[in-house]
Amino acid sequence: MPLFRFCQFIVLFTFILSGCVTADVQDDATKNTTAHTNAKAVPSDEAPYVSLLNEPQSNAYFHYAKARMLLAENDFEGAASAYLKAIDYDPDAQELRFELANLYLSMNKSEKAIRTVEDILLRDPESIKANLALANAYLGNNKPDLAIPYFRHVLELAPEKEQVRLHLAVALVRVGELDLASEQLKELLKRHPNSENGRLAMARLYREIGLNQSAIEQYRDLISRNPDMEQAYLELGLIYEELKDWQSALDVFTEVLEQRPLDFTLRHHLSRVYVGMKQYDEALEELNIIVDLKPEDFDARRKIGLLFLEQKRWADAVSVFEELLELAPELDTARYYLGTAFERQSEWAQALDAFSAIDRGSALYDDAIAHIGYIYLETDRLGEAIQLLEKRMDEGKPRPQVFNYLASLYMANEQHDDALITLEHGVGFYPDNVELLYQKALLLERSGRHAEAMQTMRKLLTIDGEYAEALNFLAYALAVDNRDLDEALDYAERAMRLKPAPHILDTVGWVYYRLGRFLEALKITEEASLKLSEDAVIFEHLGDIHLALKNLEQARAAFEKALLLQPDNVDLRDKLEKLADMQ
Repeated sequence: MPLFRFCQFIVLFTFILSGCVTADVQDDATKNTTAHTNAKAVPSDEAPYVSLLNEPQSNAYFHYAKARMLLAENDFEGAASAYLKAIDYDPDAQELRFELANLYLSMNKSEKAIRTVEDILLRDPESIKANLALANAYLGNNKPDLAIPYFRHVLELAPEKEQVRLHLAVALVRVGELDLASEQLKELLKRHPNSENGRLAMARLYREIGLNQSAIEQYRDLISRNPDMEQAYLELGLIYEELKDWQSALDVFTEVLEQRPLDFTLRHHLSRVYVGMKQYDEALEELNIIVDLKPEDFDARRKIGLLFLEQKRWADAVSVFEELLELAPELDTARYYLGTAFERQSEWAQALDAFSAIDRGSALYDDAIAHIGYIYLETDRLGEAIQLLEKRMDEGKPRPQVFNYLASLYMANEQHDDALITLEHGVGFYPDNVELLYQKALLLERSGRHAEAMQTMRKLLTIDGEYAEALNFLAYALAVDNRDLDEALDYAERAMRLKPAPHILDTVGWVYYRLGRFLEALKITEEASLKLSEDAVIFEHLGDIHLALKNLEQARAAFEKALLLQPDNVDLRDKLEKLADMQ
């Protein structure tokens, strides 16, 4: 699974547990207080440790009281020292250790908290409170594998504890044991069928492991039980958004918005849904509401500018990004998109100024360099474009697109060897970059190094087996070679499922032709010719297929169309002459 989602899921999953640990600990019986102190449970705003005896416990209470005073003064180090002295005087007082452990956790001293609770467990291994505290300390210290046994032990002692089972599920998710986490949540719902937290956690788990329909059912069940549960509505909308079920997402988000009109994050999601539905005016309306109510939301302003770019409203985009730069001149993204808006209008000087203002330390520096190179190319300054990108290469390791763009400039300047060297250099830096590998393979093929090109494309597919253009390349190359046609068909059909573009449809048709499946070849190649009516190769293939089917008139029409598109093609003239002889 994607780490960001996994991490996002952990955050979401943990959100519903906030505040639960403390409550769960406080509900436990105070069996760990020592018999000789006669301590009793007290409200949380009072001191839980009381000693009614004389020395040495009175000394213990003195240091305990001192610790509480230091806590009130935010002197946490001093308070920890006072707790330790109190424990020295009353080593059997477990409540002192619990308070010290909690203090260590608040000070981000998880290891000390863990050692303190371990001391409690040495004295009372069956303490629910201590086992739970240690489990949560390990979980908070990012050691879920160590937390799991303690959570399990607590559930053996007290199987009805809902929050503990939720925490165990969190720990299991963190170690990747999603099936076991699911089992714990199902057990929780079996014991606590009305647990909203349990159902919310189950819905999130289903969402994480990709069972979106099951997640949707859980969220819907939650909403039917508690129509006011806005969080369930919101997360249901997020699933629909991820699935690009825009109408369902819109329905859910709109309903939540009625209760949360000032939820700007929700309005951002709504704007994205409207963009997905290509309702750009509605998306702009949501973003403008955000900007009106929260002018410092620069992301909303940026999205407005991007929508103007999408709508080709170049002047409006320029105005938005210029205003954004006045408010936040450090925003390179605004400067980058300002340059893009000028570039789309062929306002080369203004675009050059915007891109040139992006510093070398910016994450957008290499993209800006590529755009500057493009501007030079468009203004007949190919030599300067090459020099610019060569200089960037000398500055240190550039991003992959710089290698690709410099190679394309070399090709435009007929420097084919330099282009290939550049791509090989790029692959050396980024061996798993599929774009670099793809361009390298194309150059190898163009240079007549067919076997190396095939090998490079196969390597690319080991990195990304769904790279449609690489699949198409291999399929077409095998069809041209008239070998391994079953393998070629597999590549071609996979490419078509991923990207049913006309040139890929043509490849599928050509493989069918090579296999002698002429009717199938005809159907799919005709479809390709309708979608891409200015491609000579497609019409030549269409003519070959008609010829194989003895459709001589259709073959002649297809060849003539191909020759019209490619007048210098000698092979096409030969085919037409042979066809005339046949007729």
